[in-house]
Amino acid sequence: MEKIIVVINSHKPNVASIEFACRMAQLTGSKLTGLFIENIYFEYRPAGGNAGLGIDAPVQKKETVLAAGTGAAIQQFTDICHRNSLQPDVYVDKGEPIQEIIFESRYSDLLIVDPAINFYNLQENLPTHLVKEVLSGAECPVLLSPEVFHRIDEVVFCFDGSASAVFALKQFTYLMPQLHDRKAVLLEINSGKQYEDENYHKVLHWLRGHYAFATNLRRPGQSQDGLFDYLFRKQNCIVVLGAYGRGLLSRFFRKSTADRLIRTIDLPLFITHH
Repeated sequence: MEKIIVVINSHKPNVASIEFACRMAQLTGSKLTGLFIENIYFEYRPAGGNAGLGIDAPVQKKETVLAAGTGAAIQQFTDICHRNSLQPDVYVDKGEPIQEIIFESRYSDLLIVDPAINFYNLQENLPTHLVKEVLSGAECPVLLSPEVFHRIDEVVFCFDGSASAVFALKQFTYLMPQLHDRKAVLLEINSGKQYEDENYHKVLHWLRGHYAFATNLRRPGQSQDGLFDYLFRKQNCIVVLGAYGRGLLSRFFRKSTADRLIRTIDLPLFITHH
């Protein structure tokens, strides 16, 4: 892997997400690029309770505010990277955030996104609308960053028998061969469905060819509650999922399930398309 992009809100940079991106760049020996999004919907609210600066405010004043905020965010990002012995690149994109992020993903190996990122003065459920759209449209794998991260001791591959799940497993392994000495778990998560033994065992055999210690956890009839319970007990691991918006993940990212999955476990989630 050569290029990682971390998405940063120019007005509200998330330090935890930046620190996590630095750790991933260090682990993989990749170049880290900060993608700073200046949003056309940005609304500046000065201290003191004044009316504020909305979309119809004078352009020069609004651009001045945006530029100042972006400059401070870039400096913060650069400082964090330097503390982690990284020399980062910086892109500043102006316009509609979702379109800008998806466009830049076309030229990246991995996109790191904070699941809570948004560009509005309101509280959203996790993942936010912006993140859902990015997951659906991204043209490279997406890694959702946790709030707290220490290290990766284990990789959990969620498997539902689909080609998309296998594709995600392979993409992750090819992008992060540095994790070959970690524990790898092939976790069956589709409730009530049996897979052909040949399919399942071929995937497990492939996994054991790429990881020093690979095992499987196959629980026929396992419910989503069982999945959450298993992941809730995990620390220092990364979770791999496939096919956002179809099949498995289309069920995961319904409102109530998304809240539980992302808020409860606070683990890095690697998601890619087939």
